[in-house]
Amino acid sequence: MVRWLFDDLWRGQSAPLRAPPPPPLQRVSSNFNLSRASLADTTVPFVAGLIRTLTGDNIFDSYRFPSMPASVLENSLRRLKKPPNPFVRDYQVLGCVSIGGFGQIHDGRRKADNRAVIVKILPKARILNWGTYQGKRVPYEIEVLWRLRGLPGVINIYDHFEERDRFIFIMEKIPYSCTLFSFVMECPPLANTELLRHIFREIIRINASLQNNGVWHRDCKPENILYCRNDRTLRFIDFGSAAPARFGDFYEFQGTLEIMTPEWILEKRYDGEQACVWTLGICLYFLLFRQFPFRSKSDIINGRLHLAYSSPDRQAYETMRQCLSRNAYRRPQLNTLLQLPWLQGPY
Repeated sequence: MVRWLFDDLWRGQSAPLRAPPPPPLQRVSSNFNLSRASLADTTVPFVAGLIRTLTGDNIFDSYRFPSMPASVLENSLRRLKKPPNPFVRDYQVLGCVSIGGFGQIHDGRRKADNRAVIVKILPKARILNWGTYQGKRVPYEIEVLWRLRGLPGVINIYDHFEERDRFIFIMEKIPYSCTLFSFVMECPPLANTELLRHIFREIIRINASLQNNGVWHRDCKPENILYCRNDRTLRFIDFGSAAPARFGDFYEFQGTLEIMTPEWILEKRYDGEQACVWTLGICLYFLLFRQFPFRSKSDIINGRLHLAYSSPDRQAYETMRQCLSRNAYRRPQLNTLLQLPWLQGPY
């Protein structure tokens, strides 16, 4: 008997699906005073009969054709709409500043207060270093920027977003600033100037501060340092190659030829602090001569410095030579560089 009851119930619910007949035509007065609500209540029952119900709780309800009021249908369709993109809602992307191998940099605007910002876009397929922030997997660059937020000498992050195939993060835009590379190329020679001492001391100080906070930048070069013309402060940018400061060697390199160390070329390994001091020598050489010291891997291995082997600024030149020693163990330590006599004094 139970089987008979179920079969009868199934036959009753699986009847051929047919649209109900349309409501009979009604005569409408010519003054068209029909309200919008009454028109919807007249047409919706017929339209609702042509679609599956959006409120069915089981398989039988899914194949009924109820007559839904206009308000129910409207609310159901509203729930199907996608929520707005938070990044597009809060920010506007303006002109492109640069395109690199791992991402893009754009000028932008925060809509809430019209504040100028920098927008960096990172495709997920090109991210090499991963970290975590608030329990979620993010590029290590984003983790580092949030962890170091407010640290003097590091660009500040405002916000970040994850989309299906990319990460977007928002950073501060420093007024009246440019890269240290651009500033040095357009200003007079810096040898024997107080400005050279100030810039080099700041580069050392920021690297030492990063070390104290457990991070190596690993791509410290003039293109990745912002110089503010108003107050002469520096900001490190582009932490895409950053890594935790740790004891022991690194066995992968993510920088460029300009800052590549000889031990990496010869032994495929390098120490974080020794490589950092090497890059300081590269930066100091650029401050003195307005170009990079090495043009090839063979130049790096052989220690062949281009341009003059001397400089009017003897003390700065000697420090540069020590930092660029081919023997990594003969390079000075980071904290001792801040104590050099020629870097002392007001600036």
